[in-house]
Amino acid sequence: MSSLRSRFFKLEPLGFLELGKRVYRRVIEGHCPAHAAAIAYYMLLAVFPFVLFLATVVGYLPIPHLPEYVLRRAASMLPGEIYHLLQDNILALFNTKRRAILPLGLLLALWGSSNAVVCFMDAMNNLYCVKEGRPFWRARLTALLLVIGLSILFLMSLVLLMFGRKIGRVLAETADLGDVFLIVWKLMLVPTILFLLTLAVATAFFYAPDVKRKQKWVTPGSIFAVLGWICASLGFSYYINNFGSYDRTYGTFGALIIILLWLYISGLVMLVGAAINSELERGAAVSRPVRSPSRRKAAPRR
Repeated sequence: MSSLRSRFFKLEPLGFLELGKRVYRRVIEGHCPAHAAAIAYYMLLAVFPFVLFLATVVGYLPIPHLPEYVLRRAASMLPGEIYHLLQDNILALFNTKRRAILPLGLLLALWGSSNAVVCFMDAMNNLYCVKEGRPFWRARLTALLLVIGLSILFLMSLVLLMFGRKIGRVLAETADLGDVFLIVWKLMLVPTILFLLTLAVATAFFYAPDVKRKQKWVTPGSIFAVLGWICASLGFSYYINNFGSYDRTYGTFGALIIILLWLYISGLVMLVGAAINSELERGAAVSRPVRSPSRRKAAPRR
């Protein structure tokens, strides 16, 4: 069992204790907490335009009672302070349907999220001990493409999370697939959502750093990042709903502080997952030399 686990996670040269020490050292030396703070700041600038864009799009969809259903699902998943901050603005967008918000919200969301991805790329380069060798336009284009691709995967996961059961019922009734299909559909919802999230994280881990190595869609770092992010988000939401008093401490800014702190924790968890991959690749010597001048092999750490 242990040998199979080591072979799967490629821990032969290391070990869990040694890996933990190296990951901790790499996180500190790579200034991951500072990069996570920068990522959280830019993501905060992107969250509200993205939410406004989605709310406007949902308001135009010809589905009865869709806005009310979305708000009910959001209320069950989000901490109370965050939901109350977004509720009034989202309801106003559902009712007014301002077309001008669509392109403006999309552009602002792309600008903020692409800046966050650029910070993530810098952090990944630090973790792999390389300097950015891609031209400015290529790095920015990579960041923009990553934003678009990751947003699609994230939205697919969100749609399945919020409407997965309803989609299954509609498909079963339309194609007359029966109860067996519904049971299989419900059983596959959670694994599918986890697969999409893992795919998104693995894509970011592969294309963000200026390092050439073999692509692996399922890695220990991506699995840790997804499961760690889910556990951290659930734990943070439980703490805020039951023990937090940010609204009394910060007043009207309490919800913004909560969002910023959650984004910081999320960014830090992702960077720790990237550090795990970095140390495993370094320890197992899986990085390959690169002939292209723009995508280089990670430098060995002293």
